[in-house]
Amino acid sequence: MDTIQLIPMIRREMLRKHQNISGVARKLNLNQSSVNGMLRRSSMHVQRLIEFSDVLQYNFFREIAAMLPYAEPADEMQIKDQEHIKELEMEVRILRQMLKDTTSR
Repeated sequence: MDTIQLIPMIRREMLRKHQNISGVARKLNLNQSSVNGMLRRSSMHVQRLIEFSDVLQYNFFREIAAMLPYAEPADEMQIKDQEHIKELEMEVRILRQMLKDTTSR
């Protein structure tokens, strides 16, 4: 899998939202050199990305998830529905067998 280029995504959203480094730093309660340093690294802590998402009002996590080649996780309701369907299918098989046994007598 290719490396996800997070920093260019953040810079793109800063441009799109007309936010400069000093403005973002102010909103993050950091000094400008700290934000500059973060935007020079190749990675970022998840909590910091949450903070950038909040400041820029953009869900970087959704964009990153869309790049991953993996299936979506099943939610609780889907799992319960699948289990319920299996139970109903078993009941149908049992009832059919009972009906078949009853009519063959």
